[in-house]
Amino acid sequence: MNKTLSDFIEDFSIALFKIKNKKKSDLKAFQECSSIEYNDIQSVYKDCQLFESCSIYNPPAFVGSRIRHKVQTSIFKMDSMFKPVPIFQKPYDSLPENKQIYFEEIKNLRSDAKEKTCLVYLHGFSESGYTPEKILIFKELIAKMPEMEVLAVQLPYHMMRSPKNQPYSGAYFLDSYPIVTIESFRQAVNDVSQVLSYAKEKYKNVIVAGFSLGGFVVSFLGTCDDRADLYIIGQAGVHIPKTLINLSICPGLSEKKDNLIKQGVDFESLFEPIELSNYQSILPSEKVISIAGLYDKLIAFEDVEMLRCFFNGVYNINYSAGHRGIIFEMKKIKMRIMKIIDSMATQGYTNL
Repeated sequence: MNKTLSDFIEDFSIALFKIKNKKKSDLKAFQECSSIEYNDIQSVYKDCQLFESCSIYNPPAFVGSRIRHKVQTSIFKMDSMFKPVPIFQKPYDSLPENKQIYFEEIKNLRSDAKEKTCLVYLHGFSESGYTPEKILIFKELIAKMPEMEVLAVQLPYHMMRSPKNQPYSGAYFLDSYPIVTIESFRQAVNDVSQVLSYAKEKYKNVIVAGFSLGGFVVSFLGTCDDRADLYIIGQAGVHIPKTLINLSICPGLSEKKDNLIKQGVDFESLFEPIELSNYQSILPSEKVISIAGLYDKLIAFEDVEMLRCFFNGVYNINYSAGHRGIIFEMKKIKMRIMKIIDSMATQGYTNL
């Protein structure tokens, strides 16, 4: 895809996102957090390990399932073991929907593979369901790789974890107070680590993949949990504070940003705790795949290149489109990823 066409698709998609997400969050649930918005966020996290792995988990409870074209999708939930910082405990407890981790198990019933590989997948911001991924990614993946099963995780404040008064799926994650966003990323990493613990007991090999918001979560997971066999980081860069200041798809966040800047507040510094470059990767370079759009208007490509330096990853996949234009390049991307996975499976993941 050429840049002119990519820019048209990107601009049109961003305009649609703005309309979809135009309703701002009602922040009554987070009033206790408002007083620290202008204070030193750093002091809250001074003695806190921001991102932590979690080797234990609560047993998943079966919610329901359906079978279509020999593909079974089952929904499970489990109580999150995440512990917020003390100042956020009360708001966290007031939104019980978000204290449950939901994930969809998707598998090919035609498969007779005895040793299974699991893909733990993380979606993007404000997604309300996994239908696009099921059509564009999962369907072909489990058909061509019958040993593969998918655990599609719902991130904090999204989908079935969406609180009743939230204007749209995932709104609180970004359109709220800085501490809510920071705690959302902390919880996302901890929750995914719990699902990873579950997957490690059930499957021979485990791959963690995420795009956009999910990609950022995978990058933070790579600073605290190295138990997966492969980490696929899609559409994510190294500087979240910089990404947020330029993010145009969340009007509520944009309005808060403009008001803070007018008051002389250093907006980016409020999100300093989730600056990836403040941490260190614990992943071997051969375990990391980075995927990025050359014409992405939401994630600056130079930030992607810095993320690649951060992980020193061996596998870098570029596609000729923007953030939303990835759907037109997905077939090529899937082929590259499946080739890498096949190569790793041949060598033996544990030998990497």
